[in-house]
Amino acid sequence: MIGALRRRPLYSACNEDSRSELKALAPERGDTVVCIAAGGGRALALLGAGPSRLLAIDRRESQLHTLELKAAALDAFAMETLRAFLGVDADAHRLDQYALLRASLTPRARRYWDARRSLLRRGVLYAGRLETALARHSAWLRRAGVLVWPRACFAATTLDEQRAVLARSAAEIVRGERLWRAFFHPIASALALQDPSFRRSTEGRVGTYLYRRMLDFAQRRLVRESALLHLIYHGHYDPNGALPLWLTAEGAERARKHLARLEFRCASIEELPPRLPRDAPTKWSLSDVSAWMPQHRFHALVARITGSSVPGSRVCWRHLAAQWAAPRVPGLVHDAPLARRLEREDSSVFYTFGVAQIDDGDTLRGCSPPQP
Repeated sequence: MIGALRRRPLYSACNEDSRSELKALAPERGDTVVCIAAGGGRALALLGAGPSRLLAIDRRESQLHTLELKAAALDAFAMETLRAFLGVDADAHRLDQYALLRASLTPRARRYWDARRSLLRRGVLYAGRLETALARHSAWLRRAGVLVWPRACFAATTLDEQRAVLARSAAEIVRGERLWRAFFHPIASALALQDPSFRRSTEGRVGTYLYRRMLDFAQRRLVRESALLHLIYHGHYDPNGALPLWLTAEGAERARKHLARLEFRCASIEELPPRLPRDAPTKWSLSDVSAWMPQHRFHALVARITGSSVPGSRVCWRHLAAQWAAPRVPGLVHDAPLARRLEREDSSVFYTFGVAQIDDGDTLRGCSPPQP
């Protein structure tokens, strides 16, 4: 079983609202953008802003192969075919479509996907270990009649209607929190979701924290506006509803224009800062780094980025379950108001944000991430 899981990428969908990174980094022509590849959606959304160079980096080569396949499909297919090939819409010809893409892939990516045609047949958006586990567990919850209230929230078309659902479901909501607390125990969730990030929680109450963030979102915003919540609850995106930015018609068209500027690197991002040229601002997107490095390494990474980037460069990061203080580094100017606004606006629900700009002096301004 474990061997079969390791043949999959860890992530294949886009679990974040990349509009937040675009607002935080404001990438433009002349900039270099660096981001963690992961499922690839964030890289393609940032690419749509038209930077001179976008470097997608990941320690897992499988994540780079996933991004490469998505970029090739974006380049080759019209929107309708793209959605069908990736898995947003139903399609019976994905292997035929893959045959059209093979020649455009690098040899290593081609060998990787040639050996995983069953994943392609089901749609690469849902090929990852995390996405597969979400679909399996959400189906079990629905069959068991547990957490019925989110289903009614997805059907709501106004915020008043959704709030009424929450009010009627008070007792069930309390039971649901107990379930989330058990399921998102760091050990249980790491085993169930095959995602190492939940072992990095520093609070020991991940399930309660995430559940309450979801309830807070449901009081402020329509649940149907979150592509991530639909993915969690239903195991797939809503083809007629909210989608990651790069899978919208506008976002896909913007990214398609700049695909020649997309680069891949299989390495740790900790190795990268001193190796980049210092002739233009660099915009750094660090997504949920607390999932895979301890706090002292994260702070050291931000210090290295600050020391290696020219003034005007920017850096943003997300944290899922770890409540860490923002790094205090000379020359790093934090934008706490923007970070708080992005946290409220972000449709991915669960993340806290940090946003900062590299200054040309010895300014030291610290801030703490917003508290839940």
